[in-house]
Amino acid sequence: MSSGLKVYFFLYESRKNKKGTAPLLLRLKYQEQTVQISTGFQIDPANWLPEKHQVKSTQNDFKVINQHLNDLKLRVHQHFSRMFQNGDVFLQSIIDSLNGVDNASVTLLQLVKSYNQRIAERVGIDYKPGTLIKYRITEKKLREFIESKGVKDIRLRDLKNVFIEDFNTFMKTKYQNDQNTTCKHLKNLKTYIKYAIGLDYIERSPFTDYKISYKPKEKPYLSMTELRQIEQKSFSISRLELVKDLFLLQCYTGLSFIDLTTLKGDNITQGIDGYFWIIKNREKTDVRSAIPLLPSAQRIIEKYNPEYRSLTSETILPSYKIQRYNSYLKEIADCCGIAKNLSSHAGRRTFASTVALGNGVSIETIAQILGHTTTKITHQYARVSDVKIAKEMDSLKNMF
Repeated sequence: MSSGLKVYFFLYESRKNKKGTAPLLLRLKYQEQTVQISTGFQIDPANWLPEKHQVKSTQNDFKVINQHLNDLKLRVHQHFSRMFQNGDVFLQSIIDSLNGVDNASVTLLQLVKSYNQRIAERVGIDYKPGTLIKYRITEKKLREFIESKGVKDIRLRDLKNVFIEDFNTFMKTKYQNDQNTTCKHLKNLKTYIKYAIGLDYIERSPFTDYKISYKPKEKPYLSMTELRQIEQKSFSISRLELVKDLFLLQCYTGLSFIDLTTLKGDNITQGIDGYFWIIKNREKTDVRSAIPLLPSAQRIIEKYNPEYRSLTSETILPSYKIQRYNSYLKEIADCCGIAKNLSSHAGRRTFASTVALGNGVSIETIAQILGHTTTKITHQYARVSDVKIAKEMDSLKNMF
């Protein structure tokens, strides 16, 4: 197929039996995935035509065997075609089908394990390690929820709308998760169900009549006054001084924590205006972000690595693990008298809201800098401050 699926049969000759026959296997390959299954036939290597993927007429029941191989190949392409159209190909599911897995008896935890294994196999290709961790946390919570009902698993066909709501309640009571946290796990569950529909395990999603409702939440960012407070504060403790500078760098570039800690010398290059820019594909989405380097940001980089431009393939900034980084930020906020729950993400929002939008940069430009594919996402970061409202409304005072 032009889609890139490879289907072929081969003899496993190193496993010959005493009669001199070898098992005939079916192997499937697609991108980085490879799976195989026994056809159930033992073939004399002298009777095998590898270039035609058929047995010779000298093999007993050659017509039956060749017809079976053709049927297998047809079934493989049918299953693959459905998954390819849904944009979610997992070859092990094809093998499960060929092994006679009864769709009606497929359970939720079986499906979840299969889907998470699919992610695990593609970490480093088109999934990040963090994605796998999030789905495995959902799997753990689903398992505990199902066991709390006194059963080991539940068939997909038995999933109803009430299961979703009960799972939502379980997470809030068992783990004290807030509404937005439970919604993230419900979203993962919805992805599992969509996957099941794509494999023809079920026809209808129980999410059809269930709305996942995130609760609007105020996300902190610094005002210009607060940004200056942190900027002007000096710390004798080196760990706090480092974290302060890294946070300020986020505030002046909009870099996420993972993009900050993976910043390399060759990410800083001369831009279209002749000045230095950070040009980097985001670690999370692989989307290009292009960030003109403000003087304040450039000074911080040069403070910790004056020779950064020569380190083309090395990270240029020291750092901490994200948990420790966020913990130190809370300590810095207390020292500066800032009553906001600071985290790495607050730096990215400060850039979008205070540094960029507050100084007249358009939302479209901010989206490009942050590496967003749509301004809808950017609006979640770039908040209109009271200062900007006052400034723009001031022109109306003389009119009214």
